[in-house]
Formats: sequence, structure tokens, C-alpha cells
Amino acid sequence: MKPRIVISKTSSIFTNLALEEFFAQEALAPILFLYQNSKTIVIGRNQNPWKEIYIDRMQADKVALCRRKSGGGTVYQDLGNTCFSFINPHSPQDFKNKNNSIVLRALNILDIEAETSGRNDIIVEGKKISGSAYKILQQGSHLHTIHHGTMLLNTELSALSKYLNPSKAKLESKGVKSVSARVANCIEFNSSINNEGFIKSMTKSYAKDYPDAEVINLDGIPPLAQKKAEVLQNWDWIYGESPQFSHELETRFKWGIFDMNMEVQDGVVKKCKIFSDCLVPDFVEFVEKMMVEKKYGNEGIDEVADGCPKDYAEMMQEVREWFKSSL
Repeated sequence: MKPRIVISKTSSIFTNLALEEFFAQEALAPILFLYQNSKTIVIGRNQNPWKEIYIDRMQADKVALCRRKSGGGTVYQDLGNTCFSFINPHSPQDFKNKNNSIVLRALNILDIEAETSGRNDIIVEGKKISGSAYKILQQGSHLHTIHHGTMLLNTELSALSKYLNPSKAKLESKGVKSVSARVANCIEFNSSINNEGFIKSMTKSYAKDYPDAEVINLDGIPPLAQKKAEVLQNWDWIYGESPQFSHELETRFKWGIFDMNMEVQDGVVKKCKIFSDCLVPDFVEFVEKMMVEKKYGNEGIDEVADGCPKDYAEMMQEVREWFKSSL
């Protein structure tokens, strides 16, 4: 089978990552997969979304959240960003360097002089324009590698500070915390760059290493890949795969201090202890008891509030609003 350059016509992060996994499992020859995603936050395999993201802002602005199966940190993507994925069966030991050389050559075609930095980044004049993550798949007796990355062409950079890396006191996690970095769009270094131009330069650069590569514009999605996309959209995968963590929330209402301590595992509250000087101890005990085994987040606190006795309704509404604003 010939090498392929596959250009996706969908902007769904779930579909595109499902296609990537599908290609990786069935690839008999190298594939370069190029795609864009609508407004999306992508977290690494072992990251905690509650530590990495302002979830309330993300949900209010209808930004998608996806957990990928590779490692690395949290990234924001929109249609000002182009993603590339190198899928290589029987990968050479230096696959990262080989793939990076293709990307650097593509940028050079666009008159952008870039270089690699650290383990995963591509920079221009000290500013990060691209980051990558990696995954190795065992396919029978062979290893297949996925090397996927982002290229900031004209992304809304203000969205990074709007949605990413909140500082949450007292939130302790075993997950991997994203590392802040100085970032820039490629348009700063080439004012005419766009997605079409970058894809064209990537295609040209890839063809230098794989001159017989076939270009495919992909509109549909195979049934098996569709099933993978459905899994990626599932709450249990996005939130339930979060590392175990503890979270303490504390505030003062007019009726007393409310110090809420939770142990969360797989996105579900396993323990809840509330310290309070509230003069209605039954209410405190109700919340403490009912939070256990609820999903951590808006859905869980809504379920507790919906089952709250009418006598506590006013206090419960205050707790619900405060809880949601604190995540």
C-alpha cells in the first residue's frame, strides 16, 4: 500500500481523533493526517480537567472538551489552528526527528525559520508555535507510532488565558499539570499564512520523503471510527478517567461557614466531609451524605439540590450556586 496524505473535511475533535486511531490500527504504510477542529479544549490522557480548565466558562461558551489517548498537556484549538498527525507502522527509532524535519521544511516553504525545542515543541524567535504528543501502539508483532501536533496559524490566543490553567487553591491532583509557555501564531511571522497554505506546504514537504504518497480528501467516517468517536464523547471517558484528587471548598454564607472536603475518583465523589457552624446540622448532614457517589461537577450538585427537602431549599440553592461558581 502507498503512503497516504489524508485531509479531513470535518471539524469535530471527536471524529478526527477517532479517525486518527482508526488509521493507526489499520495502517500498512505511513499516513499524514491533517485536520482542523472547531473551538475545543483537549486534555492529555492523565490530566484532571477540573485542575486544567475553567469548566464553567468552557460550558457557557459551548467549547468542546475532549480527552485524547496520548500524554502531554492541555491545548486550546479552533479553526485558526491546524493539526497534523504522523502515523507510522514499523517506525524507525528516530521517528520524532524524521517527522519534525517534515514540519520544519513545510514552515521553511512558507518563509518561517523554525526550530525544535525541548521534547515536544517547535519555536520561532523563542515563541512556541507548535506542540506535540506521542503514542505507541502494539499491532501484532509490530509497533505503530502516532505523533500528533498542533500548528498555531491564527488562533484566538486570548482563549488560552480565558479557558486554561486556572489556579485552584487546595486542589491537589496526581495528574500531570500543563506547563505554561510563551506562544505565538505563525501569522506573526508570515502575514499571508492560512490553513490551505499550510496544508499545501505540508503535502509538498511530506512528498519529498514519500514521493509516491496519495492525497485523499476525506468526507465520511467508517462505522468502526464512528464507534470510537462515540466513546470519546462519553462522560466516563472525558471526566471519569480523571486521576484521583481531593478538593476543599470553603465559604461563608449568612447562616454560617461551609467547609466542604471531597475525595474524587474516576470523576465521582467517594467521600464528602463538611465542617460548618450552621445552626441547621441536618442540612449539613444531608449535603454531606447525598454528595457521595454523585458525579463531581454541575450534574452532581444539581442532583443533590433536586432531592433536597423544602425546609432547606433556600440554603441548598445558595450552596448550589456557590459550588458551580467554584469549579
